[in-house]
Amino acid sequence: MADEPPPLQRPPRRLRKVRRGGVAVKLPGWYVGRPSLFANPFRPERFGHARSVELHRGWIEGRLSALGLGRLGFCPAEVDALLRLRARVRAALPHLAGLDLICWCPVTSRWCHADTLLRLANGPGVRS
Repeated sequence: MADEPPPLQRPPRRLRKVRRGGVAVKLPGWYVGRPSLFANPFRPERFGHARSVELHRGWIEGRLSALGLGRLGFCPAEVDALLRLRARVRAALPHLAGLDLICWCPVTSRWCHADTLLRLANGPGVRS
């Protein structure tokens, strides 16, 4: 069909943001770290790196409820903000389809919220 985008040459991947001489190197792709909409709201300083990625995965997939967020120590206003943020992020996921995602995690790390975003943005059922 003429309206379909051309097939991808390779699957989208995660790239690591780097600095050279104190300046961030421009990379082709979409930045998903802080302060972007797609940043992981579960800070590693509070939860540890691996756990923050697991919490992000459960949150974005809808498995982390308001009650669960409260048990993690978030106040009611923070819980409400996290639930509203999740809705915004989920609605914006189709914009990431086909794009490389950029964050600060080493590409060899198995703990990165960008991997979850890549899977959700490029998986079945995503509409652009």
